[in-house]
Amino acid sequence: MVSDMAKRKPNIEDILIIVVVVALCAVAVFKFGVVNQEQRTFTALIDEVRMATVNALHEGDKIYDEKTGICLGTITAVKHEPFLKNVLLNDGTIQPVEFPDYYSVTLTIDGPVVEKDEGYFVDGVVEMKANSEMNVATKYAKPVMKITSISE
Repeated sequence: MVSDMAKRKPNIEDILIIVVVVALCAVAVFKFGVVNQEQRTFTALIDEVRMATVNALHEGDKIYDEKTGICLGTITAVKHEPFLKNVLLNDGTIQPVEFPDYYSVTLTIDGPVVEKDEGYFVDGVVEMKANSEMNVATKYAKPVMKITSISE
């Protein structure tokens, strides 16, 4: 015997549900689909860190976005210099002064970047903008980095 469900024809509600599900799948593929991923080099600055953090950043380490856990790329160069802070002097002028035991670190990172109309994205999710700050994590450190440039 054939059940009543097998004999029923699909009504307009069933067709609308199928159309909505297919449309949502198409939007998800369009939004998150990675089509033209390119290796790009970008530089980032980590300010006001101690020597322990400088020593924890190594060439060859992978660097991740702390919020999403997505790999931003691989560190290819680490340079550090004494951290300079602007100080107001007694005569009213501002002068950069070396802040003792603190350093500025410049990282060069190679990673897969997708260029869209809205900007640069890693894995189609994490947006990369010049002068934007993001919390990142490596195997040994969790600093806040500021992206200074993205190569073309």
